[in-house]
Amino acid sequence: MNAITQDSFAGISAVALERMAFVLTEPVSASPAEVLVQSAAHACIDVHGTQNYQVMVSATPGLVREVASGMMGIEPEDIDVDDHGPATVAELANILAGELIMLLTAGDVQMSLGLPQPVGDEQAGGMIDAIGAGGCCCVIGNDDGRMLVAVRPV
Repeated sequence: MNAITQDSFAGISAVALERMAFVLTEPVSASPAEVLVQSAAHACIDVHGTQNYQVMVSATPGLVREVASGMMGIEPEDIDVDDHGPATVAELANILAGELIMLLTAGDVQMSLGLPQPVGDEQAGGMIDAIGAGGCCCVIGNDDGRMLVAVRPV
């Protein structure tokens, strides 16, 4: 199995956003705490296999609008973050958990995904605090917003 690093997962996350929603991002220097307090929504998903992981995604309103706009083909200003935020972030968690599986296994080992679940601010912060060895946390973004992705073994 391959290792997860902050740099490798930031790159994979940026490529996934570009591929699925035509959103260009790059690693940014914002701290996880900054992104958490500004986020419109958080979602978590479990990955099961020879090693179990949890992936948590948080996104700020600007990035939610941009991603939802790209996925649905409508203008960002037509996106209601309160309505679309939780579903958009849950879909991001689902996609990034799939990317984690490919990073870890190159498709050679069977792993399964749970269903993305919304989490509150306190739960999201607790996950960041509990990342520990074998996990990583990265922040990517652009002029419109930021996304935090945390991966931890469980």
